[in-house]
Amino acid sequence: RLGYATKVSPGLLKQTLLQSRGDWPRPRSGCCWNHREQPGASGPVSQAPWSPCTVLVSIQYNKQHICGGSILDPHWILTAAHCFRKHLDVPNWKVRAGSDKLGNFPSLPVADIFVIEFNTTYPKEKDIALVKLQFPLTFSGTVRPICLPFFDEELPPATPLWVIGWGFTEQDGGKMSDTLLQASVQVIDHARCNAEDAYQGEVTEKMLCAGILEGGVDTCQGDSGGPLMYHSDLWQVVGIVSWGHGCGGPSTPGVYTKVTSYLDWIYSVRK
Repeated sequence: RLGYATKVSPGLLKQTLLQSRGDWPRPRSGCCWNHREQPGASGPVSQAPWSPCTVLVSIQYNKQHICGGSILDPHWILTAAHCFRKHLDVPNWKVRAGSDKLGNFPSLPVADIFVIEFNTTYPKEKDIALVKLQFPLTFSGTVRPICLPFFDEELPPATPLWVIGWGFTEQDGGKMSDTLLQASVQVIDHARCNAEDAYQGEVTEKMLCAGILEGGVDTCQGDSGGPLMYHSDLWQVVGIVSWGHGCGGPSTPGVYTKVTSYLDWIYSVRK
């Protein structure tokens, strides 16, 4: 994502991991992963007992990484709508899955891209898209789906969450990370997120705020479309990396599309 502090258009939003840390539970088969084992891990995800890259894909335009995305099933990838606002020609989009190294794995052709109707009144809202692959993914130890949340899923402030991505590691003058990075963040209360020293009312009920209020841990440009993940009895993609003011600054954490607000749309497109 690119920070709205620079007043760029909604088609260029932010999101990278300025710090890499977090505890990753070990998976079991399918998209429902066991939470009882909690081995610690930090740094590149390849150091973790299992690799969170299993649920993340790189969405690329003309062989250039643009956004992340979450595997929902063999045919469908969940991501952000703003990733596609500059380039609408479907044949030039490809998806790469199955590696924590950017560009080290073969690309898959895209059949269709579904973007929810743009909201001109609230241009940062409805930042959600679905990518349909031409050919199904083959699930393996390095390619796995993640579950959608329940319709009534509500996450109170301070709930621990996780983000992953290849985005910029510095807000200004940084570059994309060659290796997938992870970070632990937490839900931040809407009222705090909309305070005068933060987003001043821009964060709607269809968005989630997550990060560290003192700053230093965030998503950034290149992480857009990737998952904000919650873990209870199973891993769920509860948010989509969307926008924010800068990357990792104090009082302005990452803002994410709230997936529960769009479950009806997701299921209607995939049926």
